[in-house]
Amino acid sequence: MLTLHGFSLLGLLVTATPAASAPQSFGAWFDARAKAEKAFVRERFQVDLDGDDRDDDVACYVFETPKEWVTTAPVILVGLATGERFALRGQGLGPGFAECPRALLPSTMNPLKILLIEMSAPTGFRAEAFLRFDKKGPLLTSSRTLDQRHIRIVDLVRQEAELISFEASNATPTDGGDIDSGQESPPVRSSAMLASGTKVPAPPAPVWPSWGQKDWAGFSDANLKVQWLRKGDGVTLIATLQDDHPVPATDTRVKAILAADHLELWWREWNAGSARPVRLGVARTADGKPVATWLQPPDRKDTPLPPVRWTAPDRMEVDLPISWIRGRTPAETLPSDLEPPSERTELTVAFSDNDGRGPETLLSTTPKRPDGETFSFLFIAEPDCPFPRLSKRVLQWVPVSQGTTLRELVW
Repeated sequence: MLTLHGFSLLGLLVTATPAASAPQSFGAWFDARAKAEKAFVRERFQVDLDGDDRDDDVACYVFETPKEWVTTAPVILVGLATGERFALRGQGLGPGFAECPRALLPSTMNPLKILLIEMSAPTGFRAEAFLRFDKKGPLLTSSRTLDQRHIRIVDLVRQEAELISFEASNATPTDGGDIDSGQESPPVRSSAMLASGTKVPAPPAPVWPSWGQKDWAGFSDANLKVQWLRKGDGVTLIATLQDDHPVPATDTRVKAILAADHLELWWREWNAGSARPVRLGVARTADGKPVATWLQPPDRKDTPLPPVRWTAPDRMEVDLPISWIRGRTPAETLPSDLEPPSERTELTVAFSDNDGRGPETLLSTTPKRPDGETFSFLFIAEPDCPFPRLSKRVLQWVPVSQGTTLRELVW
């Protein structure tokens, strides 16, 4: 039995126990490591990169090598206010390397605070990665790649993609990326649709009248809004349709669906490095029943039709397994691809506004009429993420622990 004196002694012992020390801040940790290891700090700033209204730390450093005036490739460190730390290093693009980053503040073109990392190679290749962060690492919001033949821009905030091709022999990009206008091809534009991994779908992606423009009186005549959500191992298309004269399907036959107002989904089905187009048609009958059919079926003959729902008179949802629409594997893509290959696929959404006899106008996520050859893109975020994860094969990013040294992080 404890006496009053025993309780008093116990209280003294508890009081005397030292409190657990708070983890060292990024600033204190980095300053101590840079001083001890004699690192050369090239950039140091703070910016909110994860949207929690707290500034996160960014640092960029190099080491001198035994050769005079030569340094190691820069290492970029990001320390979130929540405690997580990450290092991003170059060399993921073959002979290229990453440069020290810059912070981009919100603008009319981009509402987010973003970390811009530029990469270059002696071959003339240049790339820009626009990053946000979460507790698991960097997220890709946009990218821009430039080589002797192409400029490719992918903006996942605005959900737009653009490709410009030019002749490498006479047209060489300047430092600003400008091309000799005489050699430049017309830009190829499309949507870069985003399947958000959060519970809130991404904003509607851009659409264009890709056929029947002369019969289209504007978005009040016919309109299509395309939004996506990541749900576990699948994605859900949320399509909002506007039509001044709705034409329902008379029955479930292919001919009846094509003659009605209907939605079409086109994607590439990859198998052993080769691809074939798949085309799904979705409409509804006069009593509101959803009807769907394979207009160009998958290679597997027993593939069932995906779940389709009309959640409102002007809105339908289509559930697609990611395994059906997954794009090329990382081994089948170019090393310079900034987009995460496993989470990007080629997919087009189109709305056919019909007059009962056949298509009158086609609105789609590509300016060109869908034909099984030209597609827009769908980027799929991980669960709970607003943007797709940056591929580690690009910047070789790694988590950083409290005991990591700066020299360990040099590539």
